[in-house]
Amino acid sequence: MILKTVIFSSLLAVCYAANNDRSWTTDEGVKIEIIKKIGDSKCKIRSESGDQLEQFYKLSDKEGKVIGSNFGQKPYTFTLGKGEVIHGMDVAMEGMCVGEQRKVVIPPEQGFGDDGEEVEGKGDTLYYFVELKSIFRPKPGDKWITDDGVHIHITHEVEGCTEKATAGDTLHQQYTLYLEDGTFVDSSWSRNRPFIFKMATGQVIKGMDVAMEGMCQGERRKVVIPPELAYGEKGRPPAIPGNAFLHFDLQLEKLIRPGKEEL
Repeated sequence: MILKTVIFSSLLAVCYAANNDRSWTTDEGVKIEIIKKIGDSKCKIRSESGDQLEQFYKLSDKEGKVIGSNFGQKPYTFTLGKGEVIHGMDVAMEGMCVGEQRKVVIPPEQGFGDDGEEVEGKGDTLYYFVELKSIFRPKPGDKWITDDGVHIHITHEVEGCTEKATAGDTLHQQYTLYLEDGTFVDSSWSRNRPFIFKMATGQVIKGMDVAMEGMCQGERRKVVIPPELAYGEKGRPPAIPGNAFLHFDLQLEKLIRPGKEEL
């Protein structure tokens, strides 16, 4: 009898461990269930803070009615752990493999809260089905400060680059903008289209021309632009206060040089 009890208890422990490996609740109250698991042999890296992710999602209400979805469309792109999505989604996408699918239940305090405008009904619990399409993990390079006072850090360098951005080039740029305290301001990634401008022609703030100088197609940088090379004492209300240092994550997606084919 004792032996049977021990065997039964062991089986329960194994079953619990197996289930716990596929579903759990985080400290933040986010409920996660793995629907499609990727084996270790195929999972080269798992998502972590700082990775740029491409995500497919379907958002439903508690009755299962679909509120929004981008399956069959362009994936949503964001940097994990940087406040570019609701906090519950940053939590939910941590530790995923490419191709993995999860069901996620996000409580109101980790979602849109009482101020939610993107879902039907403010302060609702959010029911997501998500799939991780890709992970980009950067290869960092040099850091320096320009004579103009712009801080530049290459967060992903491109090997074998021969064409570097300079005056007159048309740049297709992806960016995310934060204030010095980490407040998220804007991102081209969230719109799934690049910002396009011609360098050194007054189409952007002076600090941006400085920040993009010498970039290679595919290169990424973190830059800090002082207010005198941005929006100065007046700022750009309401998002950017006066005398604000602008913190950008930048990628040069495409470089087009006059008289040459696209690189």
